[in-house]
Amino acid sequence: MVETSPRGAVRALLIQLVTALAFTAFAVATTQVDAVRAGSPWRDDPYTGVVAFTQFLVPVLVALAGARALLRSGDPRPGARLRQLVRAGIVASALAGATVAVDWIAVALRADRALWNGVTPWLVAALAVLSALVVAGVVAGLRVPDGPDDGDWLDDLPALTALVAPRVPRVLRAPVVGLGRPGALRFVRAHAAGLAVAAGFAGGLAAATAQAVGEHGTTPVLFLTFVAIGTGGFSGAALLVNRVLRLVRPTAPARRAPAVAAVAALLALPGAAVLRDPLRAAAGLHGPVDTPAQLAAVTVVGAACAGVLAFAAASVLPRAGRRA
Repeated sequence: MVETSPRGAVRALLIQLVTALAFTAFAVATTQVDAVRAGSPWRDDPYTGVVAFTQFLVPVLVALAGARALLRSGDPRPGARLRQLVRAGIVASALAGATVAVDWIAVALRADRALWNGVTPWLVAALAVLSALVVAGVVAGLRVPDGPDDGDWLDDLPALTALVAPRVPRVLRAPVVGLGRPGALRFVRAHAAGLAVAAGFAGGLAAATAQAVGEHGTTPVLFLTFVAIGTGGFSGAALLVNRVLRLVRPTAPARRAPAVAAVAALLALPGAAVLRDPLRAAAGLHGPVDTPAQLAAVTVVGAACAGVLAFAAASVLPRAGRRA
């Protein structure tokens, strides 16, 4: 039976919240705790390529949804807000699901089999539990019927800033209130894509810096490559999530083919990096990628090729559909 009441939506959100929290704890433990990571089948590339981003994207999405959930049902558009929150929960569960799927592939292929230890069976068992939670989160969200949705998440910012402003230090109240003013909203909508890329660059720069500090130094080429990889992953994901959830409705929608090509190229930056050796072999070159210059070349060329192919596909497919 399909849930139609707000109670059903709240139930779905609670399941999705538990899924997101469990996924985040699992991702952090299997990537940051050495004793756990040592026996993980998905400890190395290409399997770590997805979790490197989803372990940040899922908590950020939950935090954004939590901020919206602070608004009371009497505020503007409570029904639309509830539907959008459930949709965000589906996306968060799907991101966790993509990571879980990659982890299961690593288990099926017995990746790094020689390094498996007594922790490995427990990791696989935890992965099974997380898989069940992911399915529950997606199914619970899909059971909540969708409806008319004529706004975006940014519509709630004035009400949210009005709620938060009295609770912050006096020196911060004016900037907080300013975020919800019409001029600020117009600026964000007019520069939505650019702001997404800027946020992605900040995330990529922070990730590359943290890695350089953790490894006690790096080379300029390797540092810039990791900045590009992080920027591509975070920016591409932000643009894609915004397309699905309509966090910010742009003032002027971008042309389809260039937008598709840009997202494909951005996401291909980390994709090409984690698949560097297979891509190098596909290009007819021998040996693994083992220098910073080679990694940079494979990453950039792979992303450029993905962007060109996506542009061509997005340009041709609509024409083929019109002829049909």
